[in-house]
Amino acid sequence: MNESKRLLGVIDARLAGRQWMMDDEYTIADISMLGWVRNLIGFYGAAELVGFDGFANVSAWLDRGLARPAVKRGLEIPQRP
Repeated sequence: MNESKRLLGVIDARLAGRQWMMDDEYTIADISMLGWVRNLIGFYGAAELVGFDGFANVSAWLDRGLARPAVKRGLEIPQRP
């Protein structure tokens, strides 16, 4: 939990004044982190545990990332027959 909070703090500070990890360009840095952050608060349900609401830059970045058409397509898992 403490390490997750620390990492979210690092990401939040990096995103201050930026759209993406590397400023205005969406890069592999964003792609590599989106899954971890999404699963931390979604799959693991740890948003409250890590105080996710206190990381406004990360929250806005996650929303932007999940809104990307390619990310949406990648998250669509077809139902098994």
